[in-house]
Amino acid sequence: MFFFGIALAQGQRRLLLGPDSIPIYVLEPVEIIASAPDPHRVAEIRKQWMAFQRLRRNVHLVYPLAKEAARIVREVDNERARLGEKSKDYKRYARRLKKELFEQYEPILREMTVTQGIILIKLIHRETGIDAYSLIQDYLGGLQATFWQGVARLYGSNLKLTYDPQQEPLIEAIIAEIETGQSADWVIQAFEPFEE
Repeated sequence: MFFFGIALAQGQRRLLLGPDSIPIYVLEPVEIIASAPDPHRVAEIRKQWMAFQRLRRNVHLVYPLAKEAARIVREVDNERARLGEKSKDYKRYARRLKKELFEQYEPILREMTVTQGIILIKLIHRETGIDAYSLIQDYLGGLQATFWQGVARLYGSNLKLTYDPQQEPLIEAIIAEIETGQSADWVIQAFEPFEE
């Protein structure tokens, strides 16, 4: 009788696939209730996400300027080596270049926020290997470097800031995103559940 009951139950709940059969079991319904995340934690993550988006926007704005600064530094170094630092031709070239750069970039730099300026200073160091203060001192002289350092300090910045990729993983990820055109997955995944 026991075997007859099992055989009858199996006969009603099996799927036939050719000569084989697969037993089918019907499970009782299970209700799954998700617990809501802690609102304070969600607010904190959203705040971090917004800060990351601001950083991303700022890096996207100033990175091309840092690349251009590195290109100009290479160009000036080549001209200095070709003409000689003390030659009249080099001095004429330097005066003309300074005037052109002020006309072209002063309006852009005036519109920058302090945060964008700090990021630009760091990225110039990243691209050239030389801090902004030393660049100004080398090309314009110590008095100009001191003046611009005073202006930077007045606004809460410092031209002697350097860039360390180990301390700036988010900026490195954003730059990789700019250069490759692909998002840094580990950054996006950290905030994915909280995107709006």
